[in-house]
Amino acid sequence: MSILDEQMAGAYKAAMKAASPATGTNTSELLKSSQQRWLRTTRDACKNVQCLANAYVARIALLVQWNEDAPANSKIDGKVDGNYEVSHDMEFANGTHTIVQDCLTIKSAGNDQAQVNTILVQSNGHNCSLNGKFALAGNVYSYLPGKGDNDIQNCQIKLTVKQHQLVLSATGDGCSSHCGARASFASGASFLRTDRARRVCVAG
Repeated sequence: MSILDEQMAGAYKAAMKAASPATGTNTSELLKSSQQRWLRTTRDACKNVQCLANAYVARIALLVQWNEDAPANSKIDGKVDGNYEVSHDMEFANGTHTIVQDCLTIKSAGNDQAQVNTILVQSNGHNCSLNGKFALAGNVYSYLPGKGDNDIQNCQIKLTVKQHQLVLSATGDGCSSHCGARASFASGASFLRTDRARRVCVAG
C-alpha cells in the first residue's frame, strides 16, 4: 500500500503540473476537487486492503491520463452529449466567499456538429455565457459564430475532449468584450466527463 500511495502521489503531482495555468489548460482546480472527493468518497470508504488496492490502481490510471486528449478516431460525436456542472469557490471584493457552479450542455446536431450552451461564473459573480453551434474535428469542437446579436465575434472558442474532461478555452479580443466587465472566455473552464448533471445549462 505504501508503494501505491507513493505512485499515486507522483501521478497526482505530475497531473497537477501539466494542468496548471502556465501550460494553458488551467484544469488544476478541477483536479484538486476531484482528488479530494476521491479521498473522501472512495479511499476512505474502503474497509479492507483489497478494496484500497483496487481504488488506488484505478485512481493512478485516471491521473496518468488526466491531461491526455481523447483519441481523435474514437467517434467522439455523441459520446459527450449531456449536461455538466462544476462547483468552485469565488471570492468577492469584500473578502467573503461563496460556492458557484459553472455549467455546460452539449448535444450532437449531426454532420459532426453540436449545440453547446455554457455559463461560466467568474470574478465577483459576473457571468460569461454562450449558446451556439460547434464543429467537431478530431477531438476538438470549434465555435461557429453566426451573425446574430448573441453570437460572439473575434473569439475563437474551442471545447477539447480529453480522456476524463471537457476543457473550454478561447482566444481573441471578442472573448472579453462580449462578456462585459471582469468576465472572459479566455480564462476557460473544465468539466469532468463523469459528472453528468440533470439540469440543462440554458445560456441566453
